[in-house]
Amino acid sequence: MKKILLFTLLSFLFACCGGAPEEEVTEEIKITEDQDEQEDEDLASIKVESDYDLSTVEAKDRKEFKENLAKIEKEHGIQWDFCTCVVKNDSINKAFMEPALPDEKYDKLAARLDEIDTHCKAFLSQSSNVTPEERAIHEKKVKNCLKESATLP
Repeated sequence: MKKILLFTLLSFLFACCGGAPEEEVTEEIKITEDQDEQEDEDLASIKVESDYDLSTVEAKDRKEFKENLAKIEKEHGIQWDFCTCVVKNDSINKAFMEPALPDEKYDKLAARLDEIDTHCKAFLSQSSNVTPEERAIHEKKVKNCLKESATLP
């Protein structure tokens, strides 16, 4: 059981932080004022409980993201923002790496991992990192979150 969970955690860590070359990725988004106002009205009509920072979601994906967030919250409860999820997953992964982890501590960590997973469904299921460019953007966002939380040098 420990090996399966450890493999799953490592897979998640590599998926979040893995393999894309480090390069500056910029994306130019052009939105007219009318489009921006319409989007704000559409987003305002979708009710979510979480204080999820939609500025971390690409403008073209915000409406769909918020709709999905509302559905996820209905099933799993309030969701944490991207950086909170990154930092908490990083922390729990480091805790699982402790050598000779006693079973009692392992069980507590596993329960905490389940709680983190419940509050990070939106981030885990909606994070687009399919293309190399998206993976590079995702990796940069993850590194920025970890730097801001002081878990990376």
